[in-house]
Amino acid sequence: MWSARHRRAIILAWVFIVVLGLGACTVVPANTDIEIEAPGEAGKAFDLFQERFDVKEAEAQEFVVFSHPSLTVDDPEYEQTVKGLMAHLRALRVQETEVVGGTRVVSSIRVVAGTTSHYDIGTPREQSPFVAQNETGGDVTFALVDLEGELEDAVSNIDPVLDAVAEAEETSDGFEILVGGDASLSKQVSEVVEEDFARASFLEYPIMIVILILAFGALVAALVPVALAFAAIVTASGILAVVSQSFALSEIYTHMVLLMGLATGIDYSLFVITRFRRERAVGVSKEEAIRTASGTSGKAVVFAGATVVLAIGGMFLVDNAIFVSLALAAIVVVALAVVISMTLLPALIAMLGDNIDRLSIPFLGRGTGEGGGVWGFITDRVLARPAILATVTVVLLLAVAGPVFTFNLGFNGVKSYSDDVEGKKAVLALEDNFTIGLLQPAWVVVDAGEKENVFAADIQASAAELVRLVEGESVTPDSPGNPYGVLAQQPDFSDAGDTEVIFIPINADTGEGKAIDAVNHLRDDLIPAAFEDSSAEALVTGATASNIDFRDMIYFRTPFVVAFVLGLAFIILLLMFRSIVIPVKAIILNLLSVGAAYGVLVLVFQEGWLLEGVLDFEATGIIESWLPLFLFAILFGLSMDYHMFVLSRIKEAYEKGMSNEESVSAGIKATAATITSAAAIMVAVFTIFAFTRNIGLKQFGVGLGVAVLIDATVIRSILLPASMKLLGEWNWYLPSWLEWIPRIKMAE
Repeated sequence: MWSARHRRAIILAWVFIVVLGLGACTVVPANTDIEIEAPGEAGKAFDLFQERFDVKEAEAQEFVVFSHPSLTVDDPEYEQTVKGLMAHLRALRVQETEVVGGTRVVSSIRVVAGTTSHYDIGTPREQSPFVAQNETGGDVTFALVDLEGELEDAVSNIDPVLDAVAEAEETSDGFEILVGGDASLSKQVSEVVEEDFARASFLEYPIMIVILILAFGALVAALVPVALAFAAIVTASGILAVVSQSFALSEIYTHMVLLMGLATGIDYSLFVITRFRRERAVGVSKEEAIRTASGTSGKAVVFAGATVVLAIGGMFLVDNAIFVSLALAAIVVVALAVVISMTLLPALIAMLGDNIDRLSIPFLGRGTGEGGGVWGFITDRVLARPAILATVTVVLLLAVAGPVFTFNLGFNGVKSYSDDVEGKKAVLALEDNFTIGLLQPAWVVVDAGEKENVFAADIQASAAELVRLVEGESVTPDSPGNPYGVLAQQPDFSDAGDTEVIFIPINADTGEGKAIDAVNHLRDDLIPAAFEDSSAEALVTGATASNIDFRDMIYFRTPFVVAFVLGLAFIILLLMFRSIVIPVKAIILNLLSVGAAYGVLVLVFQEGWLLEGVLDFEATGIIESWLPLFLFAILFGLSMDYHMFVLSRIKEAYEKGMSNEESVSAGIKATAATITSAAAIMVAVFTIFAFTRNIGLKQFGVGLGVAVLIDATVIRSILLPASMKLLGEWNWYLPSWLEWIPRIKMAE
């Protein structure tokens, strides 16, 4: 093989490439300033808000919640505590340094743009939307704190606000003072996620190396796949940093590079190295072993990698900046993992030779592995009774997948945050005493038309009618379950006087069904009734409205993504195996594993079965809207990896003259240990994600882990051999009109 013969040049070239990638990562800061456009009505309304108010995003806002066991807001001490803290917050300033014309300029900027509390609205205590009574007879009140700048600036400057609130609580006499809002929650959630990713990284590398040592029985052989995976990750990171200068990427793209780089980089190297070592174990020369490993497992790697790339490419059809960023990141690192497996890996094997087994560990990784161990035993039993075992297995998988038809897609709100997010306490206090919807209200954007007058009598009459209708369905002591909260924010008007924004609190967390019903009621009933005779148009945006429209967009685009992925997977399998039966069967089996993973997600995270205590979460009844389609693209690609590897060995045996049944048995047994090791690594890594504190990451980890586990065990050891035994020679059926497809030999 060319790479093996020119090993020094190949290795030096890749060292140079990796160093360039590392340099690009270091020197070129990635541009992660993406613009996420909300779809549907919510996106149209927010675009209108940005245009008319001449802002990039909404002003960040914090809520400070005060509570005292006995004092009321009419007591001087209570008033002094609230007013004193608000005055302190308005006086906060931070230093900002910038370089202007080569001169370092330090300026002092305000942190808080303004505050609003009960004491600013001149309303009696009994009628104030800012006041409620707690269980001990004292009062609870909240204050609105508007922060300067965009959200990124507010997050950077939020610490002085948090410190001031903590100090005020500490020096007060019996007050509980909590703070939470856009900036504080964003900062605290990011810190929790970063801590969890750091912990995951700390755990996953030792786990991977231990599994590889168990698989190979030698430290050198175990470290090579890890080293090559990191070569792909570093190079991909450098390429993407450069690409981001022209096409901004979501900041989480680095996590996708790491995840897919480890998953595919290690797997592909594992497949090739295992075949090389087995060839050497039966006495084949080093050069012939490299040629065989590259010509068999290497081919499977190329086709498997192509399937992964094309499957993930389906995410481009979602037309969402985050999906596109993650798809691009995954495609680049997977493509590099394939190229490295076909170039650098053979060169390294040629250079190391049998030294790849250096630092061996007694009693581990010995033998050729052709017997298949426990998986070989299971395969023999399945081939003896294929119909019964296949039927039972399919029925069980369909039963597990059944709950997928009750999928409740949405976005988990603040209530799903970990208790380690301090701002959550303030949000729960708002929910207990007022309404949680104050944090992220629905926005009704009233458009009079560009340069028209939103203060026109008919438009203001319609706006007043909408407010009246909403107030008629707002929470009261007698009706705490009403869909809307009491309006606490005054409407906002554009400078041109052509647009008005009305803020309507929803009496539920943003992703809950009650919040979705409330926004739909606004859109379908209240706004049409209020603006029936108005010359203005009223559109609804906000967190819940955006969630609704994003979910609808996902529903709309899912069939296109699925058709794209399945169609291209069929073509690749058709080309590789020259059969129309094998591609159809492989797609069906992969859909079964993905469907079962979806079912487990519903049972665990929607219904709260079994794992709440183990994974330390409380089921919210919501599966993240982005997750099923995202998982489908990744899972289909990764699952096809194993399928492709097993089928390539089966085809190789079939090409050597074995019968269909003998080929199935030989192929599954020959790949059993390798796939078990590869799957164990993936399941271990994904399980770590399941123990993070973010509900979306938990769902992601469980979904990936379950699907890979099912695919590497149930599908591989039962359904694949059973179906191939039952189909017999039909496995290799190709219509005569497709005979033009080139023959790709695996037995070479």
